[in-house]
Amino acid sequence: MGQIEALLQSPSPPGELISLRSRAEKVKSVLERIDTNLFRRLRATIRKEGFTGAALKDMMEEYLGLKADDTDHFDDPGYDSLDIFINRLFFFEAIPQQTKDPEPEMVYYQKTPARIVFDLIEAARFSREDVFVDIGSGMGQVTFLVHLLAGIVTKGIEFDPAFCDYAMACGADLHLSHVTFINRDARQADYSEGTVFFMFTPFRGAMLQEVLELLRRESMGRRIKIISYGPCTAEVAGQSWLESLTPADNDPYKLAFFRSNGELI
Repeated sequence: MGQIEALLQSPSPPGELISLRSRAEKVKSVLERIDTNLFRRLRATIRKEGFTGAALKDMMEEYLGLKADDTDHFDDPGYDSLDIFINRLFFFEAIPQQTKDPEPEMVYYQKTPARIVFDLIEAARFSREDVFVDIGSGMGQVTFLVHLLAGIVTKGIEFDPAFCDYAMACGADLHLSHVTFINRDARQADYSEGTVFFMFTPFRGAMLQEVLELLRRESMGRRIKIISYGPCTAEVAGQSWLESLTPADNDPYKLAFFRSNGELI
């Protein structure tokens, strides 16, 4: 459409070009209607719990023409067609603007690439009793995917109220009763129910250390796991109370898995 519009800016565009634009607009309208109806049907199926676990992955493979957890087709862990699909599947309204100014050590929100979340779920080996907590959950993509694919209770902790409200609205629309979002500063959050914690570098410096100390205290009463992604991994790896479950790697954009190794009280 963009090329046609550019050609139509000439002083005397040919009639055939005007006719072509009209046909292109009709085709675009039909495709947009098909696309909208498709995702409406898929969300309706999720509400009925028809797309979870392997069924959800199979559905994505069918519509994307590739395996959702197959990374061989991509040269980097960035965003790709899987993210576009997930965005349409989960997020049905306009993305909200951030409404609360972050503190200096907080990192600007960025979604975890969907392919990374699939890798996380494959490697984490969740048990049915696990409670997954995404610290800095944004608009809920990781929290939704882990719940639907792993079938466990998930919680998101998010500082910005607009992001948290949006995630709650999307979860309610999909009838995901075992997904919870909490609008709170991570330093004041309640971590008492979590067993697996995920961080895509939501903050750094003293704030990160303070949250890690809160998790260390939780680990004194039960075994916990931490999964990190991004630059925060180096600081997580430096915690003496954590044991690394993955080989050391200088690439911060690889998932790193840790578990608590202290004595339980």
